[in-house]
Amino acid sequence: MSGKDEQSTAAAGGFDVIVVGARCAGASLATLLARRGLSVCLVDKAAPSDDTPSTHIFEADALAFLDELGVLDELRGLGAPLVARADARVGDVRWPVTWPVRPGDPGGVMSVRRFRLDPVLARAAQAAGATLLTETAVTDVLRAPGGRVEGVRLAQGGGARRTERELRARLVVGADGRGSTVARACGARAYHVSPNRFALFWGYFAHARIGEPTFTFHRWVDRVVLGCPTDDGLYQVQVGVDPARVREFRAGLPGSLLEYARSCPPVAETLRGAEPVGEPGAVTHWKGCFREASGPGWVLVGDAGHFKDPTAGRGIGDAFLQAGSLAEVLAGHLTVDGDDTGGGDASARRLDAALASWGAWRDREFTEPYWFAVDIGSLDPLPSVLPEVLRGMRRAGTADRLFDLVNHRARPSDVLTGPRVLGAVARLLARGRFGVLREAADVARLARERRALERRPRYEADRARDRQRGPAGSR
Repeated sequence: MSGKDEQSTAAAGGFDVIVVGARCAGASLATLLARRGLSVCLVDKAAPSDDTPSTHIFEADALAFLDELGVLDELRGLGAPLVARADARVGDVRWPVTWPVRPGDPGGVMSVRRFRLDPVLARAAQAAGATLLTETAVTDVLRAPGGRVEGVRLAQGGGARRTERELRARLVVGADGRGSTVARACGARAYHVSPNRFALFWGYFAHARIGEPTFTFHRWVDRVVLGCPTDDGLYQVQVGVDPARVREFRAGLPGSLLEYARSCPPVAETLRGAEPVGEPGAVTHWKGCFREASGPGWVLVGDAGHFKDPTAGRGIGDAFLQAGSLAEVLAGHLTVDGDDTGGGDASARRLDAALASWGAWRDREFTEPYWFAVDIGSLDPLPSVLPEVLRGMRRAGTADRLFDLVNHRARPSDVLTGPRVLGAVARLLARGRFGVLREAADVARLARERRALERRPRYEADRARDRQRGPAGSR
């Protein structure tokens, strides 16, 4: 949509939807809604070509989504290969695998840097008819007298050149990442909060010996190393660093990154003769959480409403899943011409109820994988039962099921089943590994605690209040 189209829409009473955040969740949602004939304004404080911290690896389900969105060929044109092989190691168990895909899937894994990926998604939204406003910050939401969110306040430029204005819409979508302005302005509370337990550093290398494109993930002792070919023929490496070593590790870059990466044999072989490109990146502090998904006139999607440990590599894929499902809900409750046969208040109540149901679906869909990401996103010693389960799966020829977790086509409980865990415990006991009984008891206790939290979430405000009160406050 052109600026003239935007002015006409605003003059007619606003947009159907304002989406704040023009990246994976927001741009793809805007595309899907605009293709359904809804008037959509997509707003971002940055330019689409600006980079953002991201592991930027996405899997089979995300590739299928991008193919349906019609942008996969453009992404392939950036020189990012479709990866069909994986080299995995968990503890002392290592196995090669063909990445599991379904009929019709274009591939298993792809990596595209965000300053390449995000502009492609933003252009798709524009081509579908969405208005795109970049370098435009949302400073607050607008509320009707009853408190319902009915738009946003925008700011462009800085200093004497700063201008402010307002845009109105029937719904405001926060797709503006883990530091979401929309979430803060709407008072969305965070729950299932989990701080990071290692820092993530990454870098890119030219002239790597890539050969057959392979996704490498090795997690052993106190180390995590990931390697994958990315766009422009580069090879990306990610490593997990003990928070206590961050200052030392950062001071030694890029040599410290290369030394760490070479502790993983297949990555070391790939990097033989390779040269670093650009400055290494890092994320050293974050908190995983869920946020309340919606309220009167607003909803959160992607990292704005649910951010998880990046070790699981599901940020982009889950953003696409949420955008696709939310688009279906909104298409059923927002009409193209704004006609409300049941009255404006009744229509708003129906929309709010539908969004609340969508939020409940989101939590059911992503809570179990969220806790799994928390568990693997640590440099603590692995419980011995996990490598033993995987060892048994490898003997049975089913070890590729682990990667269906990363495809979001299996839950952790579908892979770490009762019979597999009990079998692993029995084998370890037969080898005299009696400590596994304590591990199993700890895992069972943690599972009970998490089920209780899912029934009655503990919000971050409650956690802060309990810390102020001291030990008695948590009784």
